[in-house]
Amino acid sequence: MGKHRGKKGAQRGGAREPMNRDSNRGDWKSLTPAEKTNAAFEAYYKAQGIMSEDEWPQFIESLRVELPVTFRVTGSRAHAETINDIIKESYVPNMQNVEFEGKKYDPPSQLPWYPGQLAWQIEAPKRVVRKTEPFKAFQRFLVGETEVGNLSRQEAVSMIPPLFLDVEPHHYCLDMCAAPGSKTAQIIEALNPHHTTSTGLLIANDSDYKRTHMLVHQTGRMPSRGLIVTNFDASMFPAIKLSGGKNLQFDRILADVPCSGDGTLRKNIEIWSKWGAADGNSLHSLQLRILERAMAMLKPGGRLVYSTCSFNPSEDESVIAAALNNRPGKFSIVDVSAEMPELKRRAGMSSWKVGTQPESRKRELTWYESYEEYRKAVESGVEKENDRGRGLPSTLWPPANAKELNLERCMRLLPHDQNTGGFFVCVLQKAGPAVSNDAAPAEASASSSSLKRSATSPAPEAETKRARDKSPEADLETAAPSAEVTEGEATPSAATPAPAAKPEKKEKRDLSFREDPLSYVDPYHEEVKSLIERFKFKDTFPKDNLMVRNDYGDPLRTMYLTNDIVKDIIQHNDYTRLRIVSAGVKCFARQDSQQRTEIRCKWRTPVDGILEVLPHVGDGIVISANLAELRTLLEDHYPALDRFQDTEFKRALESRDMGCEVVKFEAGKSDGGELRLPMWLPVWKAKMSLSLMIDKREKSILSLRTFGEDICKPPPSQAKPKLTGGAATEAEGQGEGEVAEVPETEGEGLAGVALVGEAVENAVKSVEALDEEDAMNA
Repeated sequence: MGKHRGKKGAQRGGAREPMNRDSNRGDWKSLTPAEKTNAAFEAYYKAQGIMSEDEWPQFIESLRVELPVTFRVTGSRAHAETINDIIKESYVPNMQNVEFEGKKYDPPSQLPWYPGQLAWQIEAPKRVVRKTEPFKAFQRFLVGETEVGNLSRQEAVSMIPPLFLDVEPHHYCLDMCAAPGSKTAQIIEALNPHHTTSTGLLIANDSDYKRTHMLVHQTGRMPSRGLIVTNFDASMFPAIKLSGGKNLQFDRILADVPCSGDGTLRKNIEIWSKWGAADGNSLHSLQLRILERAMAMLKPGGRLVYSTCSFNPSEDESVIAAALNNRPGKFSIVDVSAEMPELKRRAGMSSWKVGTQPESRKRELTWYESYEEYRKAVESGVEKENDRGRGLPSTLWPPANAKELNLERCMRLLPHDQNTGGFFVCVLQKAGPAVSNDAAPAEASASSSSLKRSATSPAPEAETKRARDKSPEADLETAAPSAEVTEGEATPSAATPAPAAKPEKKEKRDLSFREDPLSYVDPYHEEVKSLIERFKFKDTFPKDNLMVRNDYGDPLRTMYLTNDIVKDIIQHNDYTRLRIVSAGVKCFARQDSQQRTEIRCKWRTPVDGILEVLPHVGDGIVISANLAELRTLLEDHYPALDRFQDTEFKRALESRDMGCEVVKFEAGKSDGGELRLPMWLPVWKAKMSLSLMIDKREKSILSLRTFGEDICKPPPSQAKPKLTGGAATEAEGQGEGEVAEVPETEGEGLAGVALVGEAVENAVKSVEALDEEDAMNA
């Protein structure tokens, strides 16, 4: 959902239920329904007429009721229907007629409008979920499946904008304000149906550096070779160079912009006391700049979805109208009324009011019928401008041609229609025939000095910025800052001898951006050869696309895999200018740093990249195992080979050299456990023992999912290796070539990715808190 921001950008969202920590006292507070009131809010929206007068009591009461828990099955997994069937056949029947404190509660139900009926809603309050056994069992199932990426906890209305993007696997996509990443994950799913190899691209951007690391963690549940995470003010997102002198244009763009967030009142209760008319008015200019920047980067025939979690026309229809009028004839609002017909929605408005209210909230709302009336109030001293001499922009008011813009095609989602939060969605299309990805026209990349400064400085808090005085058409469409600017020379005439070619002049690197460099490994490097030999990779293995995080292309610790378009971007743009936080999928991690000749390949496949590697693995490499063997691997960190029964699994391992193996644990029910779906996991083989290569937390979750209890023993006591570069490095060997315990790296396991850079410590703490809240709300 759009990140909502109140006064000075303080409100970012994040509370998962109607109970919030008091920032001044550090304890928890909650509000009774009677306390959930704001006179200015009621007066403002009654005057706007976003619904009939008769509906108002139902609307306001719905805002005072706790939001239902909603989740969706990951649609790109080949076994999505299997997961859905498990819910319908194994859990829903056990939750019929659940009674708690004298009241009966219905079982989870499917959201009728979500494609494939892969989204679910739980009406029962959290106290019922936590204290009744049928719901508790279901909650444990949700937590486990969320950890491995089969489910995603997401608010219902937040699922809507990506669905209207209509993403296809070959599309180039941009998520402009992506953190924390639930919509980003939906776009990845659309780009990678059934986890097929996608030629498409998704750039997930956020202006907050720490939140980009949370974004990396969240998207790790659905890794993609075509993913890049960047850190930019969305309104100043740079032009991106490609080979052949082209600039990247996008087929699909999601602009889920920062907003006042009053559509989230059901879960963010602090808005009840803090809401004011000034919130939406102050964000209008930023929202317009972001939308116009998106318009400039969209291909002809491309689709752009603009959304907010706000009811306010100052943030919704007025932004759309202003952007359309700034580009007459270039964009149109798409009529999507026939799409998802079971989704209840309200038509957009072509007339609305603009009101002001001082930040002190001591004066009642003042309404202005026109911009001219407002300016007179400013001149007379009734209304005050900010310290920069700027007041409200004229684009807040309905334009004269509002009825001609088809604003009724916009959608407003109201909470009492389908027991959801509030949202606004508008689908825009750029005029012209669709352009293929190999024929995107280049845009001008000359940059104004102000735009250059934005590209070289750390991403600012976007919500504090104000609209520029310059024409948005000239400022954003033709003067987008380039991630790597080259000064061109005039073309000499035929009669004049061409001067000696000058080397390209590049702008200096952004030294404030401290992520590690990105470069590609020589496909004939000895380490790559060892991988190909170990896994008997087929010719389809994209060895040219192995990326590392250093200047020299040396495979030292971790190798990532990207697709061709990501490689093109990385090779033609300085990573600091583009502020790339993460790219591709972590596919190989060095397991042993010792110069021991008996270990010919010292690399393992992390869980988050194993599905990318699997299609290219040679015949006979993947080893099958059963539940008994999984139990042994979970019970002991380093079980000796002698502990395993004489099966094909044991015999296959005894015939292999030391190193990483890809093991397929077959679905089945035995040895006190049940694995409903097959699972591929990495196992490290030493001389005399094995080790399941997932971290201890993920092992415990897998044990609970499969055997109903945590059968994992604590790891053997040993000194932890020194960590460098913000992440754990290689594990040292022990004894007779035995592999030591894998260092516990945060985020690396069944559902995560390794975090890199200077923000690791803070990001890890944020991620842990987020995961705890997700587990509570699942």
